[in-house]
Amino acid sequence: MKKAELLAPAGNMESLKAAVAGGCDAVYLGLQNFSARAFAGNFSHDEFEEAIRFCHVRGVKIYVTVNTMLYETEIANTIKEIDFLYKHDVDALLIQDLGLFHYVRTCYPDLEIHCSTQMHVHNTAGVKYMKQEGASRVVIARETPIETIREMCKCGIDIEVFVYGAICISYSGQCLMSSSVNHRSANKGVCAQCCRLQYYPSAGEHFPEGDYILSPKDLNILPRLPELLDAGAASLKIEGRMKRPEYVWLVTRVFREAIDAYYANEPYELNQDQIRDLMLMFNRGFSLGHLFSADVKQRMSQYRPNHMGLRIGTVLSYKNDKVQVRLSDRLYQHDGLRILNRPTDTGLTAVRIEKDDRLVSEAGPGDVVWLDCKSRPVPKKGQPLQKTSDARLVSSIDHMIEDDPKTIALNISYTAIAGQPLLVTVSDEDGHTCTCASAADCQKPLKAPVSKDRLEELLMRTGGYPYVFTDISGEYEEIFLPVSAVNETRRNVLDAISSLREINHPDRGEALPYSFSFEEETGEHDSVIVQNRFISEKKNGIRYADHSEVCSPINQDLSEKKTYQNQILSEIGDLYSERENCIAGYTLNIANSYAAAYFLSRPGITAAVISSEINDAQCENLIRAFEERYGFTPYLYRVVYGRRVLMYIKDKFIENIPETITDFNGNIYKVSYNNSVSLIYEPMPLTAEKGSCRGMYLLMDAEDSAENAKEIANEEISRRI
Repeated sequence: MKKAELLAPAGNMESLKAAVAGGCDAVYLGLQNFSARAFAGNFSHDEFEEAIRFCHVRGVKIYVTVNTMLYETEIANTIKEIDFLYKHDVDALLIQDLGLFHYVRTCYPDLEIHCSTQMHVHNTAGVKYMKQEGASRVVIARETPIETIREMCKCGIDIEVFVYGAICISYSGQCLMSSSVNHRSANKGVCAQCCRLQYYPSAGEHFPEGDYILSPKDLNILPRLPELLDAGAASLKIEGRMKRPEYVWLVTRVFREAIDAYYANEPYELNQDQIRDLMLMFNRGFSLGHLFSADVKQRMSQYRPNHMGLRIGTVLSYKNDKVQVRLSDRLYQHDGLRILNRPTDTGLTAVRIEKDDRLVSEAGPGDVVWLDCKSRPVPKKGQPLQKTSDARLVSSIDHMIEDDPKTIALNISYTAIAGQPLLVTVSDEDGHTCTCASAADCQKPLKAPVSKDRLEELLMRTGGYPYVFTDISGEYEEIFLPVSAVNETRRNVLDAISSLREINHPDRGEALPYSFSFEEETGEHDSVIVQNRFISEKKNGIRYADHSEVCSPINQDLSEKKTYQNQILSEIGDLYSERENCIAGYTLNIANSYAAAYFLSRPGITAAVISSEINDAQCENLIRAFEERYGFTPYLYRVVYGRRVLMYIKDKFIENIPETITDFNGNIYKVSYNNSVSLIYEPMPLTAEKGSCRGMYLLMDAEDSAENAKEIANEEISRRI
């Protein structure tokens, strides 16, 4: 049985080393551009080269996220980054953009591609399609249940599953909330996390569950880990490229222990100290998520959207910028604290702890202490005191990361014969073997020889190298050789095997040329498409496409090929179908000429709707580049009007779905719930000009009636013609 991979996040070099020390099999990280975590520290080229050396020597793979939607002006630099990563031995890329996917498959056929969760593969048909296209792995949507994962794992492609960390409330790759409201696109890695903000049923009112109705708890499937491993998941992914190194180490370590226990047929259960440590490091409350069908109350954290920590006391009083609390748990100097308060929480650090009129470095349950508290709002009697950072826990983990127990087993052999150089050979379990000779020959001893035991003791030292010798053998006769010469030979052979271990793909050469062309598929196209609920008709170049003609972006149960005629396709699983005269829809995130070419070259796709996040200049750049590269003008539509669905949320986010929700700026969002999916619509209609696109696309899904849809559509069309 192939052992499942443990994949850990690395937002910077410190977190990468923490992940390796914690026992991961692979890390995923981003360079400083084109990563869906643009606000993580990320890696420069020099840091990436250091990371590759550090990880590969220790038997850990590196995957790099290039998982954003790409605009035309970004393509050239992205290609340069891909070439740099390829030449510097990256193990795989995580990609969202299908144009980039096709480019890499064409030019770097021996480079592994993993489909990012941003690609929105959430059904078995999508997995089958991406396998067919040459992907090595699919990172499936967090909404995918264990029953579907079992079927996906039978498709003959690696399935990667998130097992711990923050959850997006909307399907990844389909969330436009941040883009619409804050002009910060989640598909560009700059999400403003609108799901963690407050929403209200209407002005001046509150939801009984709390104001943070779109904020999910963090995922933690440790209690059900064996079921996921039984299902055949190839990689278990920890979320957290924005988290501190101590978080990365702690979570990686507990999953390492749990995975190893599973393969050893041993039970594994977190003890109370481990649960406490995980909660102190970061938690919004924990949930099994959609993976194990947690209900809405189990999944959502609507009381607070941020790190809750652990309750360790209660406020007794406040005066003169000091708060008095009665403790129910341990408190240490320099612990991070939060008092749950309104309208915001009160943050403080235990810099000074006063107990019985004297300063102490710690206090325990039952103690009454005073803490400096100049933050506002002022604490009130009875409010909970939460510990959000434990100074001693962080310090102890830092020491364990420094110790770095990750070592690689080596065998060593030697030949020590007078009149010949000392020969030292080392080999690892991956088939690497290196031999080095001492600069000087071994001599016959005039006085005391270097004994065999002494020689082997010197050779078995590994110093700062991440190795441990498990076996030593040799041919020995009495010799003399300076200790410095023995040490130098040992260092040389360890350097040599490290150089071999650094390179996982020694046969990589130059990139192949991007040689790709296709002919325009001729035929009639409607100049205007109106996506709506009720009307299905074509008249005077205007096509009204009702819901039966527009594939849903959410189709969890799609697993086999279907036949689509005159359909508007909306997600990756739709591409597994047989197609005739179909259109690639705007939810497929087509934002550059390579992506447009990819879809238009698929059999049966005659036109495409570009991403609704593209501006006028980006639209013009896309079309111009397409014409220059492929020799014809593509039939592209642009979304020119309509309220887009900003979030597609699996199941409910609150027990009683409201008709609208209101944010703190007074924006009102229409909400609907059908077929186990909650939809949140744009407050105001998007408006744009079609520019150089040959067709216009209008969205009327949020309108109340067929009459409204037709009237508004006609008005918007007339205004643009």
